[in-house]
Amino acid sequence: MKFTYESYLTMLKKVKDRGYTFATYQNWKNFEKSVILRHDVDCSLKMAAIFSDYEKKYCNTCRGIYFVLVSTNFYNIHSKESRNYIEMIIKNGGIIGLHFDETQYNIQSEQELKEHVYKEADTLSEIIGTKVNTVSMHKPSAKFLSSNISFENIINTYSQIYFKDMKYLSDSRRNWRENVDEIIEQETYQRLHILTHPIWYSGGVEKNLRQSLRENILNASLDYYDNLNNNFRNLSEEITRVEIEEIITC
Repeated sequence: MKFTYESYLTMLKKVKDRGYTFATYQNWKNFEKSVILRHDVDCSLKMAAIFSDYEKKYCNTCRGIYFVLVSTNFYNIHSKESRNYIEMIIKNGGIIGLHFDETQYNIQSEQELKEHVYKEADTLSEIIGTKVNTVSMHKPSAKFLSSNISFENIINTYSQIYFKDMKYLSDSRRNWRENVDEIIEQETYQRLHILTHPIWYSGGVEKNLRQSLRENILNASLDYYDNLNNNFRNLSEEITRVEIEEIITC
């Protein structure tokens, strides 16, 4: 599958045409054929919000689950801009889950890990105004993956059930390790668990990995410039936005 919004929507149509029901981590067992759409928001809430907009354009029943980081250097969930993007995702039908990065802490035990997960889940719940009840690990350690940890009132998306009872498909590092379109079309599996990262997708002609990385770095740099411009009087007299574009794209 190509890394374009159009290709993603085509995939959703194939899923629906073959009788799969778009489900959540809470209700996927209630349907004869179900699919969970998991989206890890690693770097950009803005890209996730745009992705959710395209998802809504296809159908109002997709109910993608967007996992948002609380501890990250990429975005600040407490900022007004971030809260607006999260609100946009929710309005588009998306469900917010916690994306947890264990490397942000010096965790020595399973109990410590749980305490940090609960604390971050409470923080994110307060921001979105509803209880966060799912967690997806960011760059999970081998120790975590082998532990099959259970959380109280929070579903761990890395629980073995979501890999053993479901067909797991992922675009990690912008690479589908299996032919997702072919797997959907063959209907070999009754349960699908599909992970995407919104940062890799764009409209129109597909970009390769290098092009995608360059564009994301440029956009992040321009976002930084715009934020600095709001806090530094007459910034353009010292350096213009065009100059930043030229530095990045040269």
